[in-house]
Amino acid sequence: MKITFISVGAIKDPCMRDAAGGYLKRIKRYSPVEAVEIKEEPSPAKMPRADVIKKEGERILKKVKGSDFMIALSENGKEFTSAGFAGFIESLLQGASGKKGLSFVVGGPFGLHKDVIKRADALLSLSKMTLPHDLARVTLSEQVYRAFTISRGEPYSH
Repeated sequence: MKITFISVGAIKDPCMRDAAGGYLKRIKRYSPVEAVEIKEEPSPAKMPRADVIKKEGERILKKVKGSDFMIALSENGKEFTSAGFAGFIESLLQGASGKKGLSFVVGGPFGLHKDVIKRADALLSLSKMTLPHDLARVTLSEQVYRAFTISRGEPYSH
């Protein structure tokens, strides 16, 4: 099952970009993987945030395949332990959802539009704390990699 990470905007910090890219390379050992970056909507002071996230949401939804199980990052999402997340991901990869692919969606600085949340098959929270966008992307890719190592009993997961 192919895993796609769909995110609004590019990772700006070179260290974070290298870290996220490193985890994507590690994930490739277990599953086809792709990172898709959606253009961040410019947000002039006069433009309402709702308009910004609506435009970004439209771009996101164009990239999510109808046959994918979509997990959106949200402060209202389910929190997992790493082992619990590994079990959840493993069940999806084994076909429990009946979907052909797995897409993770990370919104921009203002979050995700309600239409993206509505389309999501599951909502995931990485923490009760707010994480910077770049760090959320690194954390998500690391946890997906960790999920693979836990499921296979490999030493990375400790």
